[in-house]
Amino acid sequence: MSKSEKWVFSLLFLSLVLIHPLAAAAAPGNEIALTVDDEQVSVDEILYLLALQSGAGEAAAPLLAAQMTPTEREAFLEQVSRAILFSKGAIIRGLHLDPGVSARIRWSRINTLAEAYVGSMASSLSFEEKTLRAHFEKNKQKYRQNESVRVRHVFTTEEENARTALLRILSGEVFAEVAASLSVDYATAETGGDMGWISRGSLPESFEEAVFSAPLQSVLGPVQTKYGYHVFEVLERRRARALSFEEVRDAVRAELVEHVMATEAASLKARFPVLLVPSALEKSFAR
Repeated sequence: MSKSEKWVFSLLFLSLVLIHPLAAAAAPGNEIALTVDDEQVSVDEILYLLALQSGAGEAAAPLLAAQMTPTEREAFLEQVSRAILFSKGAIIRGLHLDPGVSARIRWSRINTLAEAYVGSMASSLSFEEKTLRAHFEKNKQKYRQNESVRVRHVFTTEEENARTALLRILSGEVFAEVAASLSVDYATAETGGDMGWISRGSLPESFEEAVFSAPLQSVLGPVQTKYGYHVFEVLERRRARALSFEEVRDAVRAELVEHVMATEAASLKARFPVLLVPSALEKSFAR
């Protein structure tokens, strides 16, 4: 049987397993498939590892295992046993005490447990449409699109360079090419100087005043800010407006999810006190 035929067979067999009322009775138990010294690995664990390696998901793992030849199964068990042997060898050599290794072990455990905990909250994090709409109606004033513009610029720290950029563009050179060669805002220089959509209130005052009062598709400048000089062009403009529920449904859901998560975290904080020390980071970064 070819690989493609095997996958088709897997999908067909999976559909039969899911609909057959006796399918659950055939599920593998917790028999021991592998022993290395004091470590025992069950069939369920092997299926979990097979799902991880294949990326096919836990539901498909039994089907993949069923399609493996005896040689392939033995090879997979050998692969798992080797991982266990190497982990034991690492402990003998004291590698688990290495700060980097210890940190990875610790945070793997923490993240796994955290993910499991959030998974146990699934019912609390699922919201019906009417709940989302009710939250939207109650907080409509929050869901607005501010006045915004899509602007591109050439940014330099020297006024002379900014004037050179303006003259080159007004003389017919392509804005994007001038931005690529002269702008020291390297993040936008790579995209022709395009800053994307900018909402009112997010730019330095003098630059914002110039941008939001400028006519469309006119190259202007230089405008000085405390950072340097801008030659710019406003490409598009959006007026401030109220957003519809359809436009912000995902944002409403995210807000409700965050509320549940924050409430749960606050409840756990009552049991497990938290002390934040931002100054420790400042000292570390200052080194």
